[in-house]
Amino acid sequence: MILLAAVLCAMPCMAQYPGSRYEPAVNGADVTFSLKAEKAAEVRLFGDFLPGVNEYNLGGNVAMTRSADGTWTYTARDLAPDFYFYYFEVDGIRVLDPHNLHLVCNYSEYYNSFLVEGPDSADYALTGAPAGHFVTHWYDSPEYGGSRRLNVWLPADYDRSKSYPVLYMIPGGGDDEDTWVDMGRLPQILSHKIASGEAVPMIVVMVNAMPNQWAAPHVMNPIPGAKSHFELMGTPRGASGGEFCNDLIRNIIPFIERHYSVRTDRSGRAVCGVSMGGVYEMYLLEHHPDLFGGIAFMGSGIMNAAPEAADASLRPLKETGYDLMWIGAGNKDMALRSARNLMEALDRGKMPYTYYDSGDGHNWRSWRRDLVQLLPLLFR
Repeated sequence: MILLAAVLCAMPCMAQYPGSRYEPAVNGADVTFSLKAEKAAEVRLFGDFLPGVNEYNLGGNVAMTRSADGTWTYTARDLAPDFYFYYFEVDGIRVLDPHNLHLVCNYSEYYNSFLVEGPDSADYALTGAPAGHFVTHWYDSPEYGGSRRLNVWLPADYDRSKSYPVLYMIPGGGDDEDTWVDMGRLPQILSHKIASGEAVPMIVVMVNAMPNQWAAPHVMNPIPGAKSHFELMGTPRGASGGEFCNDLIRNIIPFIERHYSVRTDRSGRAVCGVSMGGVYEMYLLEHHPDLFGGIAFMGSGIMNAAPEAADASLRPLKETGYDLMWIGAGNKDMALRSARNLMEALDRGKMPYTYYDSGDGHNWRSWRRDLVQLLPLLFR
């Protein structure tokens, strides 16, 4: 049985009740956070914009200041235009901001979010432009022994009389079918790029590649007894994507091609793997080189640096050919070496590619920037 749920891609609504507060207070590039906690001994603010963040944009935090009425505040100044995440820690206990209904989920944890507006974050904002449609499906997956969940983004003017190209997004370890919506701002970026004419109208499919999940953790519990991606790292099953690659080929792609008006030729399909998803993508390209004409890696590449092994993995794709090879890896990314292994192998094989350096690490700030750069190049 297929369950469909279609909703407009929009942020949660905050009703304008008299005397209500909305946090944080964004004033240009300065953002003020506040939390009423009269009995707290210490309140800290954690966020991806604070001192001490690692390359995953985690761990940054500061102490907040208490006022006489028990309100704790902190002002972050001169933030660059971007989409940011945060939460509070009250006497060591993680707390979300009760005055901010804008929530995102990543690695099974919720964060509050806010946007600092400016040229570099314009593609992340909601506007009056057609926003597209977001659809959730459950599809049959014999590989996982049950129904599995995926998300589909449709352009605002989707018309069944036309055939659309399809981009398949393979998420990173710990991410799921919702993360590109929550952390990646994919619906907003796509809406902007298509409305401006920079990107061609396309359908985007966001899948769940975690081996122990039928769906995102907030939807249902993990598969009983199944190992996570992190438990499978370094094993042949982990490198091949285990059940996922077969699930994509046998179930996901046929499901999309049955239920949507899409192109079924190789040039009408593209794939983008993020981090762990890029490892699975390499397996797909080696064993099924005729599936995708557009190929993109974000924060990933070839983990095995041995030239002969890298060249062998790319040989089937070289013989088959492709339309686009795009690689994004920031200069602070822990996966930069893997991306370089891939580019060196492509150079040896005289296989063309495009490289983009986001200037950041292994995190969603990088991958949002990557998506902005990638979309205009697909299906041209």
